[in-house]
Amino acid sequence: MTEKNSNVQFNSPVLSDLYARGFIYQYTDLMELDKLFASTENITFYVGFDPTATSFHVGHLLWIKLVTKLQSCGCKPIIICGGATSKIGDPTWKDKERKMLDYATVIQNSKALNNRLYEMIDFENCKNSAVLLNNDDWISKINYMEFLRDFGPLFSVNKMLSMDSVRNRLERQQHLSFLEFNYMLLQSYDFYYLFEKHDCKLQIGGADQWSNMISGVDLIRRKTGKTAVGFSMPLLTTANGTKMGKTEAGAIWLDEKLTSHFDFWQYWRNVDDRDVTKLLKLFTDIPVDEIDRYEALVGTSDINQIKIVLADAITSFVHPKADLKSINEKAKSLFAAENLTDCAEEFLTAKETRIDQFLKESGLAQSLSAARRLIDGKGVKIDGDIVTSYDTILESDKIVSVGKKKFLKVKTK
Repeated sequence: MTEKNSNVQFNSPVLSDLYARGFIYQYTDLMELDKLFASTENITFYVGFDPTATSFHVGHLLWIKLVTKLQSCGCKPIIICGGATSKIGDPTWKDKERKMLDYATVIQNSKALNNRLYEMIDFENCKNSAVLLNNDDWISKINYMEFLRDFGPLFSVNKMLSMDSVRNRLERQQHLSFLEFNYMLLQSYDFYYLFEKHDCKLQIGGADQWSNMISGVDLIRRKTGKTAVGFSMPLLTTANGTKMGKTEAGAIWLDEKLTSHFDFWQYWRNVDDRDVTKLLKLFTDIPVDEIDRYEALVGTSDINQIKIVLADAITSFVHPKADLKSINEKAKSLFAAENLTDCAEEFLTAKETRIDQFLKESGLAQSLSAARRLIDGKGVKIDGDIVTSYDTILESDKIVSVGKKKFLKVKTK
């Protein structure tokens, strides 16, 4: 059970493509996974979510994309709505337990999220149509004493305590409830139930669910003597190491009532240059070799056209009815309004000057560190495009702006 190794060859073209695009982060048995994909196209797999809000956010987007990708390859998805597990709260393994939701809220959230899933995943129009299940349908029927007798001996408390997330909590002498350990048992039981009732041999999920996924694979082996597999996807993070989908205004939601089509598109249009190729591999069908060639554009103005390709692709996936033409026109008009070329004062600088250096020497920032803080806060633009990298090299005749009132036209020696 390990993390991704770059020097791996596969018999399965599907697995090879997933691996190359960065979908696979950790896995229980990579060769067994390859064997499963190579032997049949009709793999049944599952992924689960707990209805903790009325909308999905960017953090859920990667596994939704993977579900559609695997389904297009012939695999059959089972989507689990955690109606039961959400009632006790998925442990965050942070400083305190996650707040438990009342049953009415769980039902309300489930309905909203299920409706959104039906818009993004095919549940009825193909031979491998997805299935949507609620784990409350079987977990609520469990007899507690029978569960303890039949499954309790198969879980190792020693193994639970050895998990980094648990050990860190214990070392900080923070409260760790019995309830949090039970979540692992219930998610493991979900996989066992689906393995037995639906011939589901694969679980996928986020890296934050990895311990639970390992436990499920282990439970199936101990209970049935058979092999199931699982792999986790990486958490979506920016080049700076922060969670993707977080902005000063709050989270980026997949519900257009919470995040408009334009704001959603604009978020992806303004991602860090260094994140563009990674996101293209995950969220588009552009060949990996072609995407790799875009690395040479990072830090140049040409990367902005690729960002538009990315923003269009992700927006049309999440919001198929979004008017991309209008969105692009609005973005251009906003850029035109900010483009103050005719009245901008010129500032002469050397060729190959970096943006952070230019801000300091031009007086748009008090110091190099102040310049970088402005860039980190997305307060610097070049021709209306937000600057995301200190290493961006300036070109002549570009307009550099800080806020709405400070701007200069670049002239290189």
